[in-house]
Amino acid sequence: MYQGSGSPQPGNDQYMDVIQSVTRWVRGRGTAFWLLLFVIAAVVWLATGTYIVSPREQGVVRLAGKFNSISNPGLHWRPPSPITSLVLVDIESIRTDAVGFRFDDDQPGQMSRVRSEALMLTTDNSIVEAQMVVQYRVTNAAKFIFNVKDPEQVLHTAAEVSLRSIVGRNDLDTNLTVRATIEQDARTFLEGLLRTYDIGILLTNVKLQTMDPPEEVKDAFQEVTRALEDETRLENQASAYRADRLPRAEGRVQVLIREAGAFHQQQVERARGEANRFLALLKEYRESPQVTRERLYLETMEQVLSTTQKVLIDSDVEVLPFLNVAGLKSLETVLEETS
Repeated sequence: MYQGSGSPQPGNDQYMDVIQSVTRWVRGRGTAFWLLLFVIAAVVWLATGTYIVSPREQGVVRLAGKFNSISNPGLHWRPPSPITSLVLVDIESIRTDAVGFRFDDDQPGQMSRVRSEALMLTTDNSIVEAQMVVQYRVTNAAKFIFNVKDPEQVLHTAAEVSLRSIVGRNDLDTNLTVRATIEQDARTFLEGLLRTYDIGILLTNVKLQTMDPPEEVKDAFQEVTRALEDETRLENQASAYRADRLPRAEGRVQVLIREAGAFHQQQVERARGEANRFLALLKEYRESPQVTRERLYLETMEQVLSTTQKVLIDSDVEVLPFLNVAGLKSLETVLEETS
Protein backbone atom coordinates (compact mmCIF):
# COMPACT_ATOMS: atom_id res chain seq x y z
CA MET A 1 0.00 0.00 0.00
CA TYR A 2 1.27 3.46 -0.95
CA GLN A 3 0.40 6.93 0.47
CA GLY A 4 1.34 10.55 -0.37
CA SER A 5 4.28 10.70 -2.74
CA GLY A 6 4.21 6.94 -3.19
CA SER A 7 6.75 5.88 -0.53
CA PRO A 8 5.92 2.46 0.98
CA GLN A 9 4.30 2.30 4.48
CA PRO A 10 3.86 -0.83 6.62
CA GLY A 11 0.32 -2.09 6.36
CA ASN A 12 -2.02 -3.85 8.74
CA ASP A 13 -0.81 -7.23 7.58
CA GLN A 14 2.74 -6.52 8.73
CA TYR A 15 1.51 -5.46 12.17
CA MET A 16 -0.51 -8.63 12.51
CA ASP A 17 2.54 -10.71 11.58
CA VAL A 18 4.59 -9.12 14.36
CA ILE A 19 1.86 -9.70 16.93
CA GLN A 20 1.47 -13.32 15.90
CA SER A 21 5.23 -13.89 16.16
CA VAL A 22 5.35 -12.52 19.71
CA THR A 23 2.32 -14.62 20.69
CA ARG A 24 3.94 -17.81 19.40
CA TRP A 25 7.16 -16.99 21.32
CA VAL A 26 5.27 -16.41 24.59
CA ARG A 27 3.26 -19.65 24.18
CA GLY A 28 6.46 -21.49 23.60
CA ARG A 29 7.87 -20.60 27.02
CA GLY A 30 7.42 -23.15 29.76
CA THR A 31 5.89 -22.85 33.25
CA ALA A 32 9.34 -22.59 34.88
CA PHE A 33 10.10 -19.47 32.91
CA TRP A 34 6.98 -17.72 34.06
CA LEU A 35 7.51 -18.79 37.66
CA LEU A 36 11.07 -17.45 37.63
CA LEU A 37 9.87 -14.20 36.13
CA PHE A 38 7.22 -13.86 38.84
CA VAL A 39 9.76 -14.55 41.61
CA ILE A 40 12.13 -11.91 40.23
CA ALA A 41 9.34 -9.35 40.04
CA ALA A 42 8.22 -10.15 43.59
CA VAL A 43 11.76 -9.79 44.95
CA VAL A 44 12.17 -6.43 43.22
CA TRP A 45 8.81 -5.26 44.55
CA LEU A 46 9.62 -6.35 48.12
CA ALA A 47 13.00 -4.65 47.91
CA THR A 48 11.28 -1.31 47.31
CA GLY A 49 10.03 -1.53 50.92
CA THR A 50 13.54 -0.96 52.28
CA TYR A 51 14.23 2.58 53.46
CA ILE A 52 16.69 4.57 55.62
CA VAL A 53 15.75 7.17 58.24
CA SER A 54 18.46 9.78 58.85
CA PRO A 55 19.50 10.85 62.40
CA ARG A 56 17.48 14.13 62.16
CA GLU A 57 14.27 12.45 60.98
CA GLN A 58 11.41 10.21 61.98
CA GLY A 59 9.58 7.98 59.54
CA VAL A 60 5.79 7.77 59.64
CA VAL A 61 4.41 4.59 58.03
CA ARG A 62 0.84 4.61 56.69
CA LEU A 63 -1.11 1.40 56.20
CA ALA A 64 -4.04 1.88 53.85
CA GLY A 65 -3.80 5.61 54.53
CA LYS A 66 -3.95 5.25 58.33
CA PHE A 67 -1.19 5.58 60.89
CA ASN A 68 0.76 2.36 61.35
CA SER A 69 4.10 3.01 63.05
CA ILE A 70 6.97 5.40 63.75
CA SER A 71 10.46 4.60 62.48
CA ASN A 72 13.48 5.93 64.31
CA PRO A 73 16.83 6.63 62.59
CA GLY A 74 18.32 3.56 60.89
CA LEU A 75 17.57 0.96 58.22
CA HIS A 76 13.98 -0.34 58.07
CA TRP A 77 11.60 -2.32 55.91
CA ARG A 78 7.87 -1.93 55.31
CA PRO A 79 5.36 -3.59 53.01
CA PRO A 80 5.88 -1.81 49.69
CA SER A 81 3.40 0.48 48.00
CA PRO A 82 0.49 0.46 47.57
CA ILE A 83 0.05 -1.48 50.82
CA THR A 84 1.94 1.10 52.88
CA SER A 85 3.44 4.51 52.29
CA LEU A 86 6.24 6.41 54.06
CA VAL A 87 6.58 10.06 55.08
CA LEU A 88 9.93 11.29 56.46
CA VAL A 89 9.66 14.22 58.89
CA ASP A 90 12.59 16.39 60.02
CA ILE A 91 12.27 16.73 63.81
CA GLU A 92 15.56 18.52 64.56
CA SER A 93 15.69 21.53 62.24
CA ILE A 94 14.37 24.87 63.46
CA ARG A 95 11.71 26.08 61.04
CA THR A 96 10.61 29.69 60.57
CA ASP A 97 7.25 31.24 59.83
CA ALA A 98 6.62 34.96 59.23
CA VAL A 99 3.48 36.98 59.93
CA GLY A 100 3.06 40.28 58.10
CA PHE A 101 5.91 39.72 55.63
CA ARG A 102 7.65 37.02 53.59
CA PHE A 103 11.30 36.18 53.12
CA ASP A 104 12.57 36.41 49.52
CA ASP A 105 14.11 33.04 48.60
CA ASP A 106 15.78 34.47 45.50
CA GLN A 107 17.44 37.31 47.42
CA PRO A 108 18.61 36.22 50.89
CA GLY A 109 18.13 38.88 53.52
CA GLN A 110 15.37 40.61 51.59
CA MET A 111 11.70 40.48 52.50
CA SER A 112 8.40 41.78 51.22
CA ARG A 113 5.53 43.16 53.30
CA VAL A 114 2.11 41.50 53.34
CA ARG A 115 -0.17 44.35 54.35
CA SER A 116 -3.26 42.14 54.56
CA GLU A 117 -1.61 40.35 57.51
CA ALA A 118 0.41 43.22 58.94
CA LEU A 119 -2.33 45.85 59.39
CA MET A 120 -4.12 45.32 62.71
CA LEU A 121 -6.75 47.20 64.73
CA THR A 122 -6.14 48.33 68.32
CA THR A 123 -8.73 48.73 71.06
CA ASP A 124 -8.97 52.50 70.46
CA ASN A 125 -9.73 51.91 66.75
CA SER A 126 -6.23 52.87 65.59
CA ILE A 127 -4.26 50.90 63.01
CA VAL A 128 -0.74 49.54 63.49
CA GLU A 129 1.51 47.54 61.21
CA ALA A 130 2.92 44.52 63.03
CA GLN A 131 5.35 41.85 61.87
CA MET A 132 6.34 38.75 63.80
CA VAL A 133 8.71 35.81 63.30
CA VAL A 134 7.87 32.39 64.78
CA GLN A 135 10.51 29.68 65.11
CA TYR A 136 9.49 26.11 65.86
CA ARG A 137 10.34 22.45 65.41
CA VAL A 138 8.38 19.23 65.10
CA THR A 139 8.30 17.11 68.26
CA ASN A 140 5.77 14.43 67.24
CA ALA A 141 5.85 13.33 63.62
CA ALA A 142 2.63 11.30 63.83
CA LYS A 143 0.58 14.24 65.16
CA PHE A 144 2.24 16.55 62.65
CA ILE A 145 1.11 14.33 59.75
CA PHE A 146 -2.31 13.07 60.88
CA ASN A 147 -3.95 15.56 63.26
CA VAL A 148 -4.47 18.33 60.70
CA LYS A 149 -4.29 18.53 56.92
CA ASP A 150 -1.67 21.30 56.68
CA PRO A 151 0.07 21.81 60.05
CA GLU A 152 2.36 24.60 58.86
CA GLN A 153 -0.58 26.61 57.53
CA VAL A 154 -2.42 25.98 60.80
CA LEU A 155 0.60 27.35 62.69
CA HIS A 156 0.75 30.41 60.44
CA THR A 157 -2.95 31.14 60.93
CA ALA A 158 -2.69 30.59 64.70
CA ALA A 159 0.30 32.96 64.91
CA GLU A 160 -1.60 35.68 63.06
CA VAL A 161 -4.66 35.17 65.26
CA SER A 162 -2.50 35.39 68.40
CA LEU A 163 -0.84 38.63 67.34
CA ARG A 164 -4.14 40.22 66.28
CA SER A 165 -5.77 39.22 69.56
CA ILE A 166 -3.03 40.76 71.72
CA VAL A 167 -2.81 43.94 69.61
CA GLY A 168 -6.59 44.27 69.75
CA ARG A 169 -6.56 44.14 73.55
CA ASN A 170 -4.34 47.22 73.92
CA ASP A 171 -4.53 50.82 72.79
CA LEU A 172 -2.13 52.39 70.32
CA ASP A 173 0.28 53.86 72.88
CA THR A 174 0.60 50.55 74.73
CA ASN A 175 1.30 48.63 71.52
CA LEU A 176 4.00 51.08 70.49
CA THR A 177 5.77 51.39 73.85
CA VAL A 178 5.64 47.93 75.52
CA ARG A 179 6.72 45.66 72.68
CA ALA A 180 8.31 43.11 75.02
CA THR A 181 4.99 42.59 76.79
CA ILE A 182 3.11 42.28 73.48
CA GLU A 183 5.66 39.73 72.28
CA GLN A 184 5.39 37.61 75.44
CA ASP A 185 1.58 37.73 75.49
CA ALA A 186 1.43 36.71 71.82
CA ARG A 187 3.69 33.74 72.50
CA THR A 188 1.59 32.64 75.47
CA PHE A 189 -1.60 32.92 73.39
CA LEU A 190 -0.05 30.95 70.51
CA GLU A 191 1.21 28.19 72.80
CA GLY A 192 -2.33 27.79 74.14
CA LEU A 193 -3.71 27.41 70.62
CA LEU A 194 -1.06 24.83 69.70
CA ARG A 195 -1.88 22.78 72.81
CA THR A 196 -5.53 22.84 71.74
CA TYR A 197 -4.77 21.79 68.16
CA ASP A 198 -2.20 19.17 69.30
CA ILE A 199 -0.27 19.15 66.02
CA GLY A 200 3.13 18.07 67.40
CA ILE A 201 4.83 21.47 67.15
CA LEU A 202 6.99 23.12 69.82
CA LEU A 203 7.70 26.87 69.77
CA THR A 204 11.36 27.78 70.24
CA ASN A 205 11.15 31.55 69.78
CA VAL A 206 8.64 34.31 69.00
CA LYS A 207 10.13 37.64 67.94
CA LEU A 208 8.18 40.81 67.22
CA GLN A 209 9.95 42.38 64.26
CA THR A 210 8.09 45.68 63.99
CA MET A 211 5.20 47.43 65.70
CA ASP A 212 4.72 50.74 63.92
CA PRO A 213 1.88 52.92 62.69
CA PRO A 214 1.06 52.73 58.97
CA GLU A 215 3.65 54.16 56.60
CA GLU A 216 1.50 57.19 55.79
CA VAL A 217 1.63 58.51 59.39
CA LYS A 218 4.77 56.76 60.59
CA ASP A 219 6.90 59.91 60.98
CA ALA A 220 4.31 61.69 63.12
CA PHE A 221 3.86 58.68 65.39
CA GLN A 222 7.60 58.25 65.76
CA GLU A 223 7.77 61.82 67.04
CA VAL A 224 5.07 60.98 69.57
CA THR A 225 6.92 57.84 70.57
CA ARG A 226 10.16 59.74 71.08
CA ALA A 227 8.30 62.31 73.20
CA LEU A 228 6.84 59.53 75.35
CA GLU A 229 10.28 57.98 75.74
CA ASP A 230 11.72 61.36 76.76
CA GLU A 231 8.90 61.76 79.27
CA THR A 232 9.64 58.36 80.75
CA ARG A 233 13.37 59.11 80.86
CA LEU A 234 12.83 62.44 82.63
CA GLU A 235 10.44 60.84 85.12
CA ASN A 236 13.07 58.21 85.89
CA GLN A 237 15.72 60.89 86.34
CA ALA A 238 13.43 62.85 88.66
CA SER A 239 12.67 59.73 90.66
CA ALA A 240 16.38 58.96 90.95
CA TYR A 241 17.11 62.54 92.07
CA ARG A 242 14.29 62.36 94.63
CA ALA A 243 15.54 59.02 95.90
CA ASP A 244 19.01 60.54 96.29
CA ARG A 245 18.09 63.89 97.86
CA LEU A 246 15.18 62.92 100.10
CA PRO A 247 17.15 60.60 102.42
CA ARG A 248 19.86 63.26 102.71
CA ALA A 249 17.30 65.92 103.60
CA GLU A 250 15.64 63.64 106.14
CA GLY A 251 19.04 62.89 107.68
CA ARG A 252 19.86 66.61 107.80
CA VAL A 253 16.52 67.29 109.49
CA GLN A 254 17.28 64.72 112.16
CA VAL A 255 20.72 66.28 112.74
CA LEU A 256 19.19 69.76 113.08
CA ILE A 257 16.52 68.42 115.46
CA ARG A 258 19.17 66.83 117.65
CA GLU A 259 21.32 70.02 117.56
CA ALA A 260 18.29 72.14 118.43
CA GLY A 261 17.49 69.82 121.32
CA ALA A 262 21.05 70.03 122.60
CA PHE A 263 21.07 73.83 122.24
CA HIS A 264 17.74 74.05 124.03
CA GLN A 265 19.02 71.92 126.90
CA GLN A 266 22.24 73.97 127.06
CA GLN A 267 20.36 77.26 127.22
CA VAL A 268 17.96 75.95 129.85
CA GLU A 269 20.85 74.72 132.02
CA ARG A 270 22.69 78.02 131.55
CA ALA A 271 19.57 80.00 132.47
CA ARG A 272 19.09 77.86 135.55
CA GLY A 273 22.71 78.40 136.54
CA GLU A 274 22.42 82.19 136.10
CA ALA A 275 19.18 82.20 138.05
CA ASN A 276 20.72 80.22 140.89
CA ARG A 277 23.75 82.53 140.90
CA PHE A 278 21.52 85.59 141.02
CA LEU A 279 19.51 84.13 143.88
CA ALA A 280 22.72 83.39 145.77
CA LEU A 281 23.95 86.99 145.23
CA LEU A 282 20.55 88.32 146.25
CA LYS A 283 20.77 86.40 149.52
CA GLU A 284 24.27 87.76 150.20
CA TYR A 285 23.18 91.30 149.24
CA ARG A 286 20.31 91.20 151.70
CA GLU A 287 22.67 90.11 154.47
CA SER A 288 25.44 92.70 153.70
CA PRO A 289 24.57 95.12 150.88
CA GLN A 290 27.72 97.30 151.05
CA VAL A 291 30.16 94.43 150.94
CA THR A 292 28.28 92.74 148.15
CA ARG A 293 28.20 95.93 146.03
CA GLU A 294 31.93 96.45 146.44
CA ARG A 295 32.67 92.82 145.58
CA LEU A 296 30.49 92.97 142.43
CA TYR A 297 32.16 96.23 141.41
CA LEU A 298 35.64 94.77 141.84
CA GLU A 299 34.77 91.57 139.97
CA THR A 300 33.30 93.57 137.09
CA MET A 301 36.29 95.90 136.86
CA GLU A 302 38.59 92.90 136.95
CA GLN A 303 36.85 91.41 133.97
CA VAL A 304 36.88 94.70 132.05
CA LEU A 305 40.47 95.74 132.80
CA SER A 306 41.86 92.24 132.13
CA THR A 307 41.22 92.72 128.40
CA THR A 308 42.65 96.28 128.02
CA GLN A 309 46.16 97.78 128.01
CA LYS A 310 46.93 99.73 131.17
CA VAL A 311 49.56 102.42 131.83
CA LEU A 312 50.29 103.41 135.43
CA ILE A 313 51.53 106.98 135.92
CA ASP A 314 52.90 108.38 139.13
CA SER A 315 51.10 111.60 139.97
CA ASP A 316 54.34 113.17 141.22
CA VAL A 317 56.09 112.75 137.84
CA GLU A 318 55.31 115.02 134.93
CA VAL A 319 54.70 112.93 131.78
CA LEU A 320 53.87 114.26 128.35
CA PRO A 321 50.97 112.24 126.95
CA PHE A 322 51.25 111.29 123.29
CA LEU A 323 49.13 109.48 120.73
CA ASN A 324 50.52 106.13 119.58
CA VAL A 325 49.94 106.56 115.86
CA ALA A 326 51.88 103.41 114.93
CA GLY A 327 49.54 101.26 116.95
CA LEU A 328 46.38 102.59 115.30
CA LYS A 329 44.73 100.64 112.50
CA SER A 330 44.35 102.25 109.12
CA LEU A 331 40.94 103.29 107.87
CA GLU A 332 41.06 100.67 105.10
CA THR A 333 41.77 97.91 107.60
CA VAL A 334 38.86 98.98 109.79
CA LEU A 335 36.50 99.05 106.79
CA GLU A 336 37.59 95.58 105.64
CA GLU A 337 37.05 94.12 109.13
CA THR A 338 33.62 95.72 109.50
CA SER A 339 32.50 94.55 106.04
